[in-house]
Amino acid sequence: MDPIAHDNECFAKARKRGDQTFTLVGQDASSPSTICWWILQNIETCPAEKLRDALEDALLMRNTPTRRPAD
Repeated sequence: MDPIAHDNECFAKARKRGDQTFTLVGQDASSPSTICWWILQNIETCPAEKLRDALEDALLMRNTPTRRPAD
């Protein structure tokens, strides 16, 4: 699935449930480790595909050439 469409779908589902959201971006230096922490917290209950997607995102973010402290 297109990453933008996937993001929009996730936000729409959260909004429909009335859930709060928080966005991480690839250039934030803390994003990859924050995602890895989330994976550890959800590894027992989250579907494997969702965990793999999160890890792939973290690895891509780790290699973002413009990483810097969050602004």
